[in-house]
Amino acid sequence: MSKKVGELRPSQFITTFGPGSIVDLPDYSVIMGGIDKWDNFDVSKAKTIEEPRLREKLKIQQIKSIPISKEKEFGTIPAYRFPEYHVCPKCRKIGKYSGREFIEEDGILYCKNPDNEEPCPKVKTHPVRFIVTCLKGHINDFPWGPYVHKKGKYDPKSCKLYLLDEGETGSLKDLVVYCKECDIKRSMSDGFSNNKILGKCSGRRPWLRDYEEDCDNDKELLLRGASNIYFSSIESSIVLPKEMQQDGIEGFIKENIDFNDEELITDRREFDSYYKRNPDINRLGLDKVWKIVQKLKENSNGDIDLRTPEYHALLTDHHNYEGIDFETEVVDVPKRFDSFISNLVRVKRLKEVMVLKGFTRIHPLPDLTSRLSGESENEKEEEQSSNGTVELAPLSATPQPFLPGVETYGEGIFLTISNEKLKKWESENSDYGFGMEKAHKKLYLDRKVPENEIPAFPGLRYVLLHTLSHALIRELTMHSGYSSSALKERIYSDQEKGMAGILIYTATVDSEGSLGGLVELGEKNKFESILARALAAAQYCSGDPQCAEYDVDKLIDINGAACHSCMLVAETSCEKSNRYLDRSLLVRTVANQAREFFDIE
Repeated sequence: MSKKVGELRPSQFITTFGPGSIVDLPDYSVIMGGIDKWDNFDVSKAKTIEEPRLREKLKIQQIKSIPISKEKEFGTIPAYRFPEYHVCPKCRKIGKYSGREFIEEDGILYCKNPDNEEPCPKVKTHPVRFIVTCLKGHINDFPWGPYVHKKGKYDPKSCKLYLLDEGETGSLKDLVVYCKECDIKRSMSDGFSNNKILGKCSGRRPWLRDYEEDCDNDKELLLRGASNIYFSSIESSIVLPKEMQQDGIEGFIKENIDFNDEELITDRREFDSYYKRNPDINRLGLDKVWKIVQKLKENSNGDIDLRTPEYHALLTDHHNYEGIDFETEVVDVPKRFDSFISNLVRVKRLKEVMVLKGFTRIHPLPDLTSRLSGESENEKEEEQSSNGTVELAPLSATPQPFLPGVETYGEGIFLTISNEKLKKWESENSDYGFGMEKAHKKLYLDRKVPENEIPAFPGLRYVLLHTLSHALIRELTMHSGYSSSALKERIYSDQEKGMAGILIYTATVDSEGSLGGLVELGEKNKFESILARALAAAQYCSGDPQCAEYDVDKLIDINGAACHSCMLVAETSCEKSNRYLDRSLLVRTVANQAREFFDIE
């Protein structure tokens, strides 16, 4: 492996700096390499994360931890210099390593521009701020020469390019690309105002070291550090004890047969040859096991539901499992809220597995949060975006049997809402639910998503649970010792299955177990106080009366009475991008919409 150029935490690689992302270093910036560029020995040595539900959903053989080297001078994840163009802060010369103008020493580019009136005394350069990308995730250096020459002839050997800052107004128009040889200029503002002039995408994938042919997308100009240059696509699940996952012979076979090995489960001779050496499978009878495997294979085309097993596990007969990071304790519901809350559980230990499956640029996928919550319905939907053309960019040039993942450990509080009272409330407020559903569809139609590809409206039940979750997160932050960005939510909402639960938890890579500050607040008396404070705070907002007056005809981002002053939390904490919120569904606000669930005086 090459010499180490920087360090990242494993969780950063999964969420922020995965393959295809740009990492700024002190002397230059790099793009993280694809997983097929990793050293095979490093991958084999890395820990295999056991989470069969996620492997089944993602159709992979392994979830591998990020390779870590004990030898500090060497890195384990490949990265490549990007962008390749640098600019000199003194003479403003633009160029790559040439040996004449830009020289490289210890990986750092220096300018000694001999063509300038005053040659640069070996000045350290820095990466240019501008790159071009497209909706398929391709990314490339900005075409400096063709851009400034427009339709004129550009000779990379003779033309001398400079990026001048005229500094008259402080706007983008002040940044000018100048060719000294041809004596022509062009402002960078032209590229931002009309991306058509940049031409078609080249299909370059520098994180995979290749080009993808026949990309018809236009190039789009972005800043190197723009927040929309990389959106990671993550699948996550709470790890459940095996005793709670699957019962009976089918569960045993699912656990012991590799359903991702297509040859193994379709070729009977290969199957018999391999599994006759497995005494547990052979004991059941190869004919019997083969029939069950074929049955399970036929039924495996549907989407894997991650949430329902978690919901039932949190409500199942609670006892501790030795050696398993899943420990819960049932708590009596405070009498004041026993008609609203049906279950209260302190989750003393939990483990979450997060797997990186791809990324997008410019726009996130519209159903990104749906996939995070296990609600995605089909593969076609997963490859559509806000404008119907953004695609999930791959982590490797060829399919790999593994995806990178990370284990996080933590604690939480789980509660469920009274289903009987909830059904009655949903019926009474069905008109408002229809109004929110129309706003939901309008949001996607405005983003030019075809109507048949719009994700289903999660329901008024979900909006209530989601709003209550945000109210509790904001209050728990004040007492638990955790910041708001450290807390996360998982909403369990399904009218047909009778699910109506909220798990608020914290999980970090660095510590096994937890600090105890959150789960301690799940005790009966303490939680009563927390919930009462959260509901009382939701009644008023500093933005009232404007905030409280949002009704069906005024919904913005599918939010009713919800703004930064009252209901919105950190984006990393929310599973729906701070959408589907309305505190008028929780409690009576100053607008008195008469639709509150908690009708407590």
